[in-house]
Amino acid sequence: MVEKRMCNFCGGDIEPGTGKMFVKKDGTTYNLCSNKCKKNLIDLKRVPRRTKWTKRYAELKESTLKHEKAMAEKEAEDKKAGKAKAAPAKKKPAAKKPAVAKPKPVKEAAPEPEGE
Repeated sequence: MVEKRMCNFCGGDIEPGTGKMFVKKDGTTYNLCSNKCKKNLIDLKRVPRRTKWTKRYAELKESTLKHEKAMAEKEAEDKKAGKAKAAPAKKKPAAKKPAVAKPKPVKEAAPEPEGE
């Protein structure tokens, strides 16, 4: 039986007998459903998760919205429970020590040789 393939750019199904296969010099193969996907991936070098009409963009956006919603609910629960967000503690500047002049080591002069 012929297997269905998935487009490497938009994530859509590719019916048997349709679509394009692009093979790079390093052997990487891309299955693309249309010329639109080929141009966006190969020619324009676009990233699927940043292109709004792809399924991967929709998946990323959905997961981001779920995460944001969960964070908002958690903050609402914390407010109801009376837990205030702890403000970050301000660091106190370190007390400066008074500058103490260190005595410089004195080099001893080499003894002069006693004459002949």
